[in-house]
Amino acid sequence: MKAEDLKPLPIFDKYHRFLTEVRKVQKDALVSFDGVRYGVPWQYSGGEVMVRELSGTIEILYDEKVIATHQKQYASRSTHYLEGQYQGIKEAEGRLYPKPTAIKLASLEVQRRPLKVYNALS
Repeated sequence: MKAEDLKPLPIFDKYHRFLTEVRKVQKDALVSFDGVRYGVPWQYSGGEVMVRELSGTIEILYDEKVIATHQKQYASRSTHYLEGQYQGIKEAEGRLYPKPTAIKLASLEVQRRPLKVYNALS
């Protein structure tokens, strides 16, 4: 039997970027991957993250930084929360950004024109 001319696998750094998938974080701070929902910190709700599976572990990354790690689950339609996933949400009142503030426009004056000017434009 002839021995095959096998070469070693490339180092992980060369191919790991191809193992990730883009996912959108839902409003409830969960990401769906292979039919299972995994939790991430609530601050990432509405954003996009990268998800990858490594040796039975699911890693969720944002800007190439791991923000959540879970053991891979095989029960489809199951949900697995991250410890402390919603920590601080009450204090922030669920906001990701500062509350918008109203600006008083007392000095703003609107130019008045006769309606025939607008009719001429249409």
